[in-house]
Amino acid sequence: MIEESYVRLYAGDFARLAARAEVTPLDPAILTRRMKEARVHAGVMDARKGDGHLEALVTRLRDEARRPRSRGLMGSIETAEANAHHHAFLTTVADALSVAD
Repeated sequence: MIEESYVRLYAGDFARLAARAEVTPLDPAILTRRMKEARVHAGVMDARKGDGHLEALVTRLRDEARRPRSRGLMGSIETAEANAHHHAFLTTVADALSVAD
C-alpha cells in the first residue's frame, strides 16, 4: 500500500525547488541530494509498506508538471513562462527518478 504522506512530502519539496529555481539559480547539489533521499526513502517505504513508492512519486510529479499554476511568483517572470519552467523542472526530476540507478 502506497503511503500518501511519502508522495506528498517529496512532491511538495520538488515543487518548492521548482518555484525557487524560477527566482534564483538552484545549486545542483541540492536537487541531486533530495533525489537521492527520495530514492533511499522509497526503498525503506517499499520494504515496510509494499512496492511502488518511487513510481507513485514519479506519477505525482508528472501530474503536478501538467497542472497549470495560477500565477508566477510576485515580481518574477510571466505566468506562461513560469508554467513552462515549472513543467520542465518537474518533468526533468520525474525523468531522473524513473531511471534506475
